[in-house]
Parts: sequence; C-alpha cells; structure tokens
Amino acid sequence: MSSRVLLVDDDTNARIILNRVLAKAGYEVREASNGREALETVSDFKPDVMIVDWMMPEMDGEQLAKWIKNDPTLRFTYIILLTARGDVKDRVRGLQAGADDYIIKPAPHQEVLARVESGMRVRTLHREIQQLTRRVAVLELAATVGHEINNPLNVIYLALDMMRKSIKQKEYDKLDKGIQLIAETADRLKEIARKFVELKDPESTNYIDNLSMINIHKKEDPK
Repeated sequence: MSSRVLLVDDDTNARIILNRVLAKAGYEVREASNGREALETVSDFKPDVMIVDWMMPEMDGEQLAKWIKNDPTLRFTYIILLTARGDVKDRVRGLQAGADDYIIKPAPHQEVLARVESGMRVRTLHREIQQLTRRVAVLELAATVGHEINNPLNVIYLALDMMRKSIKQKEYDKLDKGIQLIAETADRLKEIARKFVELKDPESTNYIDNLSMINIHKKEDPK
C-alpha cells in the first residue's frame, strides 16, 4: 500500500506544484482547497501525512489540526503546518493546535519531501506499536481465558466422572452431588463471563515465568 499525502491549501497553483513533487517521489496524493473540504476527504482517504496551509477560508489549518487530533481514528495522522508565519509564538500555537511539524513558506521542495519522509517514518512506527499492542493483548486474553476457565472445566469433568461411576455402581444417591457440583461450576463460569463483559479498564498482572494475564477480578472504583 502506497503512502498517502493530503494537500490542503486554497492556493491552486501551490497544490499543483506540490502534488507533482510528491507524486514523482512515489506518494499517493489528494487535494483539498480548505479545511472543510479536507474533512470530507480524510475519512475515506485516511492520509498518513497532511500538508496544511494555515490561512484558509471556512476552516483554517489550526482549526483543522485540532479537529483531526480530537478524532480517535485520525489522531495519529502526521500534520505539517505550512505557513508564512515565522514568529516563535505562531509556531508554538500551531504545534499546540496539534500540528506535528512546521514549514515556513516559501520552502524548498527537498525540505518538504524530507519533512514528509520524516512523517512517514513516525506513522510507520505508530502502526508497528499498534500491531505489537494488539498481539500482546490477544496473548494476555488467551492466557487469562485458559487460566480462568481451565479449573472450572476440570471440576465439571471430575463431577461427570463421579456420576458415571455412580451409575455404573448403581449408587444413584450420589448423582445429586455431581449435579449440584456441575450447577455450581456453571454459575462460576457465568460469573467469569460477566466479569469479562463488564471489564472497562483492563490491567495486566505478571505471574510465574513472566506470564502476563488480565486481572478480571479487579474491583472498579465507584464513581
């Protein structure tokens, strides 16, 4: 999958020039003439990097950066704010709005490409971290399920074995004990399932051999 760049600038000529430069470098590029048009594009295009002009009609670059960073599905989009404002206060303001980098116009094309390449490296690192986090979460969940479910299942198997022996030996009075044991264990499994469903803020606990599992028995703080 090619790396995607969204150009957001109300200057048509500036967009055309940057589009050619980025496309020649191998990027998939789309354009938007203002912030609101960019919002209509990002949800479908999902750019890795956005080059955003600060001064635009309808929604400027600062407002757009804030909106993008407040969206949980887009907040890791790398935003390069492009502006003629070179004052330190303006740069700080742009970064505080959510921009990840800042380019002062007019900027050489090689500098723009270098900043975009830097943004792409950051996006790649975010993806690798997310993938690793998902793998760890799956492994912890599998270990937790195995730990929490294995013991009740063993109890059920023992109860069934006891009931088979009772039937074979015609000791039917012992069947009730096995049935009761299975019912109690089923209730325990139901409670474990409930804790998994209601788990809101999972925490991992390290056990022997550095095995991490989710603590489903943690009591939630009352709100």
